[in-house]
Amino acid sequence: MIPDNILALAPEIIQWRRHLHAHPELGYEEYDTQQFILSTLRSMGHHPKVAGDTGVVVDIGTSGPMVLARADIDALPITEDSQVDYRSQREGAMHACGHDGHTAMLLGVARVLPYYLGKHSGRARLIFQPAEERHPGGALKMIRDGVLDGVVRVTGLHLQSELPAGKIGARLGVQSANSDRFDIVIEGKGGHGSAPHHTIDPIPVMAQMIMAMQTIVSRQISPTDAAVLTISAVKSGSAYNAIPSRAELKGTVRTFKTDVQDKVIERLRQIVENTAATFGAHAELQYRKGYPSVVNSQEEWKIFKAVVENFAGRDAWIDVDERMGGEDFAYYLQQRPGVFWNLGAHDPQYPYPHHHNQFNFAESVMPLGVWIMVQTILAFSAASLSLSDTQGQEAF
Repeated sequence: MIPDNILALAPEIIQWRRHLHAHPELGYEEYDTQQFILSTLRSMGHHPKVAGDTGVVVDIGTSGPMVLARADIDALPITEDSQVDYRSQREGAMHACGHDGHTAMLLGVARVLPYYLGKHSGRARLIFQPAEERHPGGALKMIRDGVLDGVVRVTGLHLQSELPAGKIGARLGVQSANSDRFDIVIEGKGGHGSAPHHTIDPIPVMAQMIMAMQTIVSRQISPTDAAVLTISAVKSGSAYNAIPSRAELKGTVRTFKTDVQDKVIERLRQIVENTAATFGAHAELQYRKGYPSVVNSQEEWKIFKAVVENFAGRDAWIDVDERMGGEDFAYYLQQRPGVFWNLGAHDPQYPYPHHHNQFNFAESVMPLGVWIMVQTILAFSAASLSLSDTQGQEAF
């Protein structure tokens, strides 16, 4: 199903991906990555520009509706522990989520898209976005720099190592969660461990808070609604015989619905303040709403599913579940209709989840990702052109 001209690109796409994997950079530090993307696009005859500080944008095509396709380019603050030849050469940075593959595939799209747009009306804006892993996310900076100007539809993909290689899917409507984070600081009164009655020990306060927080999801949220509240970091004290004066908590909250999100925030604040007061301590909650939910629009989802079935085969389609992960592609979808899709990339040699220090994926799926992205751009553009023609006829 994949044409020969795209299959022939496989060695080059893999080479790009492995170069990026060996030279990862964290969000808003992607200077070498940016230069690599710029030089690679220029070598193809394109005229890319800088956007979002360390991002890149390039327009392809001369007429017709503009469709935006996005790849994220940043790595994670993880030290790689794999033995592949192209493992990270930067201590404390690793492409452990597939962004190197996303970038390589979009470069592949840039390579072949002029040929396909020459046969169809339409334009594409390819964006290489920084800092998807770093709140508040690079999408907002790219949008502020005007990448959505003139764009009618948007699309993006994410490799999924837990899905069978070559399977493709997207969920109609809500696909990912609101991704929030919080910090709690408890102020007590420190003292000697042998005289706790002269102190206000923040550790029991913290323990009570943690236990009470577990009831928010289990007892305050309807069983028909989904929510996750995770305490991910705890810090207090350092000595055997001293009661500390301060304790700190960090965590994340994931929800799909705004009303559920609001209820979790309200209950969390009540637990923090009231529990601290019960023990004579003082506590403050700093809650930061993160990425909103990815919501795929109905018409674009239907178009995309037809693309997959037509150009990859009916057996390639897979119904994906809602995911509690966060994704800042949601900001593009808040302003333009589109679809964010998953490309299965499981490799039995690497049975490690995303964000693991030995994460890897099946590189063999990348030509398929290029092919489906090209056809999605063409289909979205054609649908927009048809709609504009119909609207023009009606207006006339």
